[in-house]
Amino acid sequence: MMKKVLVFVLVMLVSVAGIVSAETAAAVSPDAALAKLMEGNAKFNQGNLANLIVNSKPAVREGLAAGQHPYAIVLDCSDSRLSPEIIFDKGLGEIFVVRVAGNIVAPNQLGSIEYAIEHLGASLVMVLGHSKCGAVNATVGALGANCTIPQAAKEGNIGSLVAAIAPAVEKSCHAGASNLLAASIDENVNLVAENIEANSAIVKEAIETKKVKVVKARYDLEDGVVKLFAEEEHAH
Repeated sequence: MMKKVLVFVLVMLVSVAGIVSAETAAAVSPDAALAKLMEGNAKFNQGNLANLIVNSKPAVREGLAAGQHPYAIVLDCSDSRLSPEIIFDKGLGEIFVVRVAGNIVAPNQLGSIEYAIEHLGASLVMVLGHSKCGAVNATVGALGANCTIPQAAKEGNIGSLVAAIAPAVEKSCHAGASNLLAASIDENVNLVAENIEANSAIVKEAIETKKVKVVKARYDLEDGVVKLFAEEEHAH
């Protein structure tokens, strides 16, 4: 009997700890949230997913049932090779993930981002592109004369993805990019980040008041490294 009571108490303590952790996550600053993601990516590259395992156990899940307060939002591609929780070594309740082919931002995705900021307390938005993106590559393949995507390629459900990515591909083509796919992938991230702020009063205000930061990054499928655009700009 005593053993059962002790087990029950331990489970309750772990559950409460999970709830407290979730509640305090809302206080994580944008820079601290970014540091957590990048530290997690380094662990992933070392083959160490300890945090993912620890923060995905039943006790944590039960604690989070009371509510969620993720500190970061990751808008990334639906590609099966870059699950945010895995490549950033994060468990339940840490990242609010918005995934769609080509990591584009339409009203539904933007509404999800606004919800995570306004109601869940997330302080970081990462727009994450990746090497060899199939959605961007398909859009590059649809290029017609004069660096223009024909209207026919933008029709239908899949065509809606092409239409969203087209501005990045066309801009990169007009700029004479030597590697059109790589340039288009990065330009798509740039334009998506710009669109998030331009089309959301909620995000814009949060950025102006320094409650939220939007960062741009690329994931390399071959080496598993997430590279921040800002770091690459400073390197040059």
